[in-house]
Amino acid sequence: MSLGTQFDTAIAMLGMGICFGLMAEIYHRIRPKTKGVVFLTDVLFWINYAVLLFVSLYYVNDGIVRLSFFLFWLAGCMMYITGLRRFILPLVDGLFFCIRFLYRVVYGIIRIFFVIPILFIAKCTLSLARMSKFLLLWVVKVLIVRPWTAIVRMKK
Repeated sequence: MSLGTQFDTAIAMLGMGICFGLMAEIYHRIRPKTKGVVFLTDVLFWINYAVLLFVSLYYVNDGIVRLSFFLFWLAGCMMYITGLRRFILPLVDGLFFCIRFLYRVVYGIIRIFFVIPILFIAKCTLSLARMSKFLLLWVVKVLIVRPWTAIVRMKK
């Protein structure tokens, strides 16, 4: 392996260490609370990160794994924890705020323009159906049942 490839791999592993710190921070913020689900999501997180790590290693140096690359990865993790974390966490918090705000805006728009009118139309239709049923029963009672009972009484 050439010196340039080793240098590229070292830089990639530093970046993957920083990426791991950021991804772990984000994962712990959105992690579910249920114990069974936590186990499943933890396993999925580690599998996804391992695949991402080794795919990046494959693209940089054809997947050659050496101990020094993991030391550079650990150094990247330490760089994130000691220096970059205090600058990146406010950005992550702002991103989460923007995502929550966008979700609430889209949810409100869909609720106001689609759900509430459909519910209103359904309630109006149900009310009209109930009124029609009442009116139809009243018409049947007044025009058919009462005269029929009067005719039956007269015959007796």
